[in-house]
Amino acid sequence: MNEVRDTKKILPAYWHILDAARELFAELGYRDTTVRLIARKAEVNGASVNYYFRSKESLYETIFSEAFEKVSKPQMGLVATVKDQGTWEAALDAWVGFMLGLFLSEDEESSLIRKLVARERSMPTQFCADLFNSFFNPTIDILRKLLKMAMPDSAPEELHAAFVSFLGQCTCFLNRDPPWDKIVVCDLVSRQEWIELMRRQIVGNIKTRLSFKTASIM
Repeated sequence: MNEVRDTKKILPAYWHILDAARELFAELGYRDTTVRLIARKAEVNGASVNYYFRSKESLYETIFSEAFEKVSKPQMGLVATVKDQGTWEAALDAWVGFMLGLFLSEDEESSLIRKLVARERSMPTQFCADLFNSFFNPTIDILRKLLKMAMPDSAPEELHAAFVSFLGQCTCFLNRDPPWDKIVVCDLVSRQEWIELMRRQIVGNIKTRLSFKTASIM
């Protein structure tokens, strides 16, 4: 268990509120989720929400901060592992696998994160710019840096076109609630097999077009 989550034993109300808010924000969206609903679901009084998080706004940002620390931050070191073609390909495999796992895995935590990100993408809140700069961009920027290692002399627009193309192949799974799931998810294989098949497809597409040239991307 994550060390931070062990504080459940010390501050159970804090984590009950955080878990309840995450589910409600994912289900109803930021605007329709009220402090009263959060308190009711967490089985605490409304004053506890303000005591631990000061406001609904702060609670919303805390949810993304925790998700980044637990899920995305471990990926931040991928670029530094690249030294040659083999390590470049390994980093691509790891990043694409991470993104597909996040958006396609059926576990509760991944599902909630996917729904939160999808809502923020389709119906941005007033926090969108800050969330993008603090949490979303650092994660997707890994792909941009890996592609730049294979395209060091390309025009900026060419690099950006490649980045958007390959990123889109991962993020298309963000919006896969019915009926869209029939398009982007194959029910002929298990979910893990589908993730692996898509990982091979996407990474294979990148490697067909590009190869490692330099670890220096400055």
